[in-house]
Amino acid sequence: MSFHGGNNRHQLIIYADGAVQKARAGIGAVVTTPQGFIMQVMNQSLAPITNNEAEYEGLLLALRLAKKWEVATLEIRLDSEVVIYQMTGRFAVNSPALKRLHQQACALTRDFSRVTFTRIPRELNALADALASEASWGREWSSMMGQNEG
Repeated sequence: MSFHGGNNRHQLIIYADGAVQKARAGIGAVVTTPQGFIMQVMNQSLAPITNNEAEYEGLLLALRLAKKWEVATLEIRLDSEVVIYQMTGRFAVNSPALKRLHQQACALTRDFSRVTFTRIPRELNALADALASEASWGREWSSMMGQNEG
């Protein structure tokens, strides 16, 4: 699947989040064009993990979705200060579980020409947050809104 859109050829923005309940965790991602058109939404239920692990799993979902869209330039928007600052080198990664997830995320970023990480307020991440929350309760969703083969 590939995306070829207007002036921002081969560029996507993906919002991602993680949520944790007692019984399980959930992650969600929203793939958009730079103009804000939603291309895909997806969430996934996971076994119980920590909140920061769930945030990283949300990032990994975003990176895997971006790879399927075959884009060169990617902006990941998250409300997790820990994940953003660890991915940009501002914070050290000390937890063994987070080190493993961080290494996976770093490896996936190499598939793109450019990846940027933007920390956004939680209220600007509402759809990814809702998807993650739904998945943490066992309700999974996946929908592709549009694609432009070229």
